[in-house]
Amino acid sequence: MPKGSWWWSAGVAALLLTAGCKQQGQQQQDVRGDAHTQVETAQERSEQALKQAEDAQTRASGEQKEVTDARQDVLKAQQDLQEAQAKAQKESQEAQTAQQQASNQAQQAQAEVQQSQQQAAEAQRQQQEQMARTQQQTAQQQPSGQMQQMVTGRVVSSSPDELLLSSAGAPGQPQIRLQVNAQTQVVVDGRQGSIADIAEGSQVRASYQDQGGEPTALRVDVTSSGQGTGGSQDVQPRQ
Repeated sequence: MPKGSWWWSAGVAALLLTAGCKQQGQQQQDVRGDAHTQVETAQERSEQALKQAEDAQTRASGEQKEVTDARQDVLKAQQDLQEAQAKAQKESQEAQTAQQQASNQAQQAQAEVQQSQQQAAEAQRQQQEQMARTQQQTAQQQPSGQMQQMVTGRVVSSSPDELLLSSAGAPGQPQIRLQVNAQTQVVVDGRQGSIADIAEGSQVRASYQDQGGEPTALRVDVTSSGQGTGGSQDVQPRQ
């Protein structure tokens, strides 16, 4: 081979070798650039996914808190409702108890009033019966055709056996002395009484008749608060 041809061949080979090296280097550089880009892209996607996960976790935590708060509100409302129901039931029971007690007290008071009325009616009946018996005994003791007399006046003196009355209205007899005994009926201010209840100075109206020559009181009506000092005497048929 001529010498010039060899150099030409060597130059071509060198050029080809240089071009191959450059191409290989460019390919390696391109490969490295693509890998770096892929890494960056993957990292960005990973960061976005992580951020989305964090956002989702934050939203989930907020929603969970809202659910927890809502449950607590429901429990609190249920507790308040139970307490209100218990309070209302207690107040209702107390009201029923108070109403029952008031009803029982009213019934007891009514029963006591009825009992008092019955006792008063019985006492009045017994008093009327006693007065009737006394009047009957007095009438039986009166002689046939004897006159019963009435006198009004003020008590001058009183003893278990007699009354001394000031009867200025009786002609010629300013005072009258009446005998009293167990059969003498005494009524003081409208109530059944006794000789001991007749006080000096009291105004009286007495019915009497002669028994054994002595004026004997049959009934004495006493008005302890009466006024006046005079009296009168009249005669009426026996009753």
